[in-house]
Amino acid sequence: MEEEHLDLSSDPWPRDGSSGTGPGRRFVGVHFACCDVYVRIYVNRTATAYEGRCPRCARAVRLRIGPHGTDARLFTAY
Repeated sequence: MEEEHLDLSSDPWPRDGSSGTGPGRRFVGVHFACCDVYVRIYVNRTATAYEGRCPRCARAVRLRIGPHGTDARLFTAY
């Protein structure tokens, strides 16, 4: 019988954020007050907004990325 090995410590994706996919993707934290749950939402493919949904009730949120922006990384959606 051949031995099987599962290596959960390896990281196949670069973490420099350059690819736009995988662990290096940009995100912000959102607290959905509707269901009292916190999630990360990620930048969309066109890099114009952070978009996501509440994992419980599917309420949508969209945070546009503008030229003057904000340094905030945590938001609350009511």
